[in-house]
Amino acid sequence: MNAPLRIGVLKLADSAPVIMAQQKGIFARHGLETEIVVSPSWANIADGLAWNRMDAAVIFAPLAMMTALGHRGHGAELCPLARISRGGNTIMLRGINPASGVWQAGSHGRNAFDIWRNAIGRKPRIAIVHMYSTHLLILRRFLKMIDVDMENEVTLSVMPPADMIHALAENAIDGGCVGPPWGTEAEQLGLAFQVGGSATVLPGHLEKVLVASGKLLACEQKVSRMSLAVQEALSFCQKPAHREEITQALAAPIADGGLLSPPASTRTILPGGEARECVTFSDGTLLPSDLDWIISDMTALEWIGEVEQQMLKRWSGPIPAASSPV
Repeated sequence: MNAPLRIGVLKLADSAPVIMAQQKGIFARHGLETEIVVSPSWANIADGLAWNRMDAAVIFAPLAMMTALGHRGHGAELCPLARISRGGNTIMLRGINPASGVWQAGSHGRNAFDIWRNAIGRKPRIAIVHMYSTHLLILRRFLKMIDVDMENEVTLSVMPPADMIHALAENAIDGGCVGPPWGTEAEQLGLAFQVGGSATVLPGHLEKVLVASGKLLACEQKVSRMSLAVQEALSFCQKPAHREEITQALAAPIADGGLLSPPASTRTILPGGEARECVTFSDGTLLPSDLDWIISDMTALEWIGEVEQQMLKRWSGPIPAASSPV
């Protein structure tokens, strides 16, 4: 008997299509036996893919691309099977907002940052979920918009998304850029205020993708079935009418197939919700336009060189045929 396909996710709303595909039997209807692996961090996801402990995962594109290029210390054969989500990242800060609402570009945002930083009395500690993340790229763009130098005017730290709530409560960090629902959860708990995010910096940007690792890619039928199942789940999750069902599914204990997501904030950030930063589920294969901004920013940060740029530009497009059908 073949072992079930292991699909890695984190405790994020972006994981909803995979969770719903499992809970509603969509994977099973497409002839797939699957196991959802809820990982504690993005580093665990990347290592699971690189070392073939996972067959697929929901992951942000920069980390997937850097893992495929061998920047995790071990080269990995990875292929994107589908877009999963767009937007949803929130930049949140601890304390009192010196401005009204989100911070505007230029001197307005710069003045607000200076007042906020002076109230802290030191260089702010800002958390991101991984160095190779869309969150870092969005944070960098936001800070540049308000004339703040990320390299010199803030201190970055890395922690899993859900851990930022506790870190804010303990004053261990002064803010963060995090995916849904955790930025909205921090705001609802009175731990932080939102100053910007995906909608402020780059509306509709590619956020999460589903990637397959080498072992799954060797099975053409499974690749096709996985892609079709996820497309069906994405269509389900994007409908506002299903928001309550998805909220309850994500809020369930991990042992029961959920993610222990906070219901109130999860409900707010799903399609049809009223949060500033809602997640949008986006089906279809990757397009060059999805990756252009990511490759450009990764190059500016000197993560990749010219040869790797060209390799990554070929990462989008139709799913390549597998080496052998099963």
